[in-house]
Amino acid sequence: MGSNGDKVIRFPHGRAGSGDSEREGADLTAGALKSGWLTQGTAAVELQRAAETYLERHVVPVAGGSAALHLALLAVNVGDGGEVILPAVSSSSTANLIILAGGRPIFADIEAPDRPFLEAADANRLVGPRTRAVLTVHEAGYPAFTDDLRRVADDRTVTLLEDCRTALGATVDGRPVGAAGRLAIFAVGDSPAAGGLVATSSENVERHLTTLRSTVIATDDKCFSHDCASGMANGYRIDEAAASAGVRALAEIPAAVTRRHDLAMAAGERLSAAGLRVLGAAADDDRASPSWRWLIVLTPSRERRDEIVSACRRAGIEALMPVAAFAQPAQLHRRALPNTRAFCDLALKLAVVPGLDRRLAEIL
Repeated sequence: MGSNGDKVIRFPHGRAGSGDSEREGADLTAGALKSGWLTQGTAAVELQRAAETYLERHVVPVAGGSAALHLALLAVNVGDGGEVILPAVSSSSTANLIILAGGRPIFADIEAPDRPFLEAADANRLVGPRTRAVLTVHEAGYPAFTDDLRRVADDRTVTLLEDCRTALGATVDGRPVGAAGRLAIFAVGDSPAAGGLVATSSENVERHLTTLRSTVIATDDKCFSHDCASGMANGYRIDEAAASAGVRALAEIPAAVTRRHDLAMAAGERLSAAGLRVLGAAADDDRASPSWRWLIVLTPSRERRDEIVSACRRAGIEALMPVAAFAQPAQLHRRALPNTRAFCDLALKLAVVPGLDRRLAEIL
C-alpha cells in the first residue's frame, strides 16, 4: 500500500525498489531457469504473440528499447551515411544510436513551444537525396499525430519510424500508437528488465529484423535454430525472465494506464494551483490518450523551471529537463530551432509514480 492508503501498482522492473519487486524479479529468473531456456525460448514466443495481438502488427521482441531502435535503423539501411530526420528535443542517446547504425541525425524543429512533436513542414524541408527515414517521437508518452508526417514520408519516398519507447499504453483514435510508421519501437518497461519490441506492418521486414537481432531465429521443444549465413547479427536476444516480465506488463497495461492517469490528474491539479501549466494529450484530447509515464510541465521562466527541478530532486522526485540540438555537439547539425529553444527553456518532465502529488505539495 502507498503512504496515502492507495494500492500501488508495481511493475516487473521494480521502479520503486521494493522488496516485492525484487522477489518478483527473482521468481521470473527462477522460472526461466526451470523452463530450460535462458534466452529467446517459450516466454519470448509468448511475448511476441501477446504484443502482436495488442499492437495489431508483426512484432520482434528484443533486449530493450534502445536495441529496438538500433535494429529499426539497421533495417532501413542508414549505414551508408544515410540521414535520419528527427525532432530536436530527442535525447542525445537517440542521435548516438543513429550514428552507431552508420547514419547522420538531422534535427528538425517541433510544432510549437507547447507541442514537442516533429513538425512535418520542417521535416519536409530537410528531406534530401541521402534521407533514409523520418523519425517521429511520442515525447514522454504523449501521442504525436502522424497524418502529415505520413504524407511527407509517402510523397518523398522515405521511411517513417515511430519512437514509442515511453508510449506503450498510449492511443490515438482508440488504437495503440505505432500504427502509422513502417516500423515502431517500444520499451515494455522503464528499464530493459521487460525487454523491447520492434513492430512492423511487413512480414518481410519482420523476417529481416529477426536475422538482424541474433543468429537465434527460432525455437522448438528441443533446441535453438541458428542462422549464421544471413548476415552480421547483433546480440539483442531477449532473455526469458525479461520476456516473462514483458508478458505480465502487457496484460497490466489497461490498469496501469488508469492508475497513472489518476496520479497524473492529482499532480496536475497541484501544479496548476502553483501557476504551472501541464500539457494535455496533444492538440485534440478526444483523439489521443498518453501513457502517463511522465508529465510535461511548462513553467513561466527558465529560472523558475530550474528552481522546481532542484526542489524536485531534493524531494526524491524524478525530474528531467529537455536538452535541444543546439546544446549538442556541432557535428549533430546545429541550426535555428525557435520552437525547440522555447520548449527547452521552460519545460520539465516529472515521472508519474505513487506519492507524486504528496511530494509536490511539500515543495510547491
